[in-house]
Amino acid sequence: MTFLIDPPLLFSFGFISYFIGAKVSDKTNMPIGKILAVFSLFTIIFTSSSLYLNMSYMDWFWIPFQPAVTSGKDLMINSGLFSFESTDTAGLIDALAAIQIALYPLWIYLGVKFYNWKNK
Repeated sequence: MTFLIDPPLLFSFGFISYFIGAKVSDKTNMPIGKILAVFSLFTIIFTSSSLYLNMSYMDWFWIPFQPAVTSGKDLMINSGLFSFESTDTAGLIDALAAIQIALYPLWIYLGVKFYNWKNK
């Protein structure tokens, strides 16, 4: 996952979660759509934050992309496509990354809203 694909991925997860929830709503009273959306949100926040912080337990995720990327943080910032600084990121880059991750709930919410709009 990278900061480039996370917003559309989260939007899609919000939409798909509620789509699945609607399909199984006749089998259960549980809010499956909400549960799946929240699970998706927390999974992506955990994964993205762990990669950005270069947590060693996430090495399996970025190592297949070598030599295009050099770390989890590099994968999140550059995706193997760009050459932004990914080693010394104190300041603006870290602030932008925090803002990006803080906006993740918005993308899920917009996906849910889009599902509701399409299915009125």
